[in-house]
Amino acid sequence: MNSSDLTNSTSIPTAATAETCRIWKEEYHKENYVFTLAAVILNIVTCPMTVCVNLLVIVAVKTKPRLQTMYNLLLCALAVTDMVVGAVIQPIYVVGEMSLLTGSSLTEYCTQYTRVALLFLSPCIASLLLLALLSIERYLAMKYSLRYTDIITKGRVATAVITCWVIAVLPPVFLYSSTIPLLPLIIAVFIASGSLIVIFYCHISVYFVTRRHMIRIKSEQVSHDSKKKFLEEKKAAITTSIVVGFVLFSFLPSLVYRALRPLPLDNYFINLFISFKPVLLSSVLINSLCNPIIYCWRSSVLRKAFFELLGRKNSG
Repeated sequence: MNSSDLTNSTSIPTAATAETCRIWKEEYHKENYVFTLAAVILNIVTCPMTVCVNLLVIVAVKTKPRLQTMYNLLLCALAVTDMVVGAVIQPIYVVGEMSLLTGSSLTEYCTQYTRVALLFLSPCIASLLLLALLSIERYLAMKYSLRYTDIITKGRVATAVITCWVIAVLPPVFLYSSTIPLLPLIIAVFIASGSLIVIFYCHISVYFVTRRHMIRIKSEQVSHDSKKKFLEEKKAAITTSIVVGFVLFSFLPSLVYRALRPLPLDNYFINLFISFKPVLLSSVLINSLCNPIIYCWRSSVLRKAFFELLGRKNSG
């Protein structure tokens, strides 16, 4: 990285200037190099794992009739979104970070970074929308258990999933087609806020519904089948809560980064945290690997299906 690159980078006519997409000053060159290299290694290692594990979820749900519940079909849709992150977003991100390590200009890097951010925006929004769908499904399963099969059908689930994916591509499309610069950001914030409100409302409601059901089970004579079904639904609801928690936790470092970013850059620790940005973004990307691991950890049926698929491949 030479001084001319740093000088010229202050007038980049792109969506992400040198100051907003990365701090790379001579006095922080070593720190930037270490964190960037760490992010590259982390994504290279996790990228194939993300694709393979999410593909296993998709194949397992697709080929095992016992797994084809409405809940698992929504998990499968989320796995498709996560697999896109591992197959497309992570490789492009690694290429961009490696170009900076190998001496490309900061201008070129910022252009590449903008493209990655735009590409990653769609999976992020799709994940939030699908998590909102999962939360709604759990809410309906717990509160309207007798009418569940009438309310939640495969056709409605398929329509809802496709709608989520279509909505998720709107902000990047508007970014290239709209004459209003802030319109894509406004749409993305509106979608994300709406999804989070739905998620929190459904999970709070499920908590109170579960509490009432547990009191009823303890105080009344409930049939074994009803009790077993309720406990299974409760376990699925807890799994959804864990997935949502991991997603929100993965975004937390980036939100802290955004909060600290406007501060004056005359403090070593603030600059050090900003230099840590590649690793912070990687935590969001790697969440796509955490989701299928959570499914497998929480579902013995899904684990068994995984082992059956892997055993079949090994025997073949």
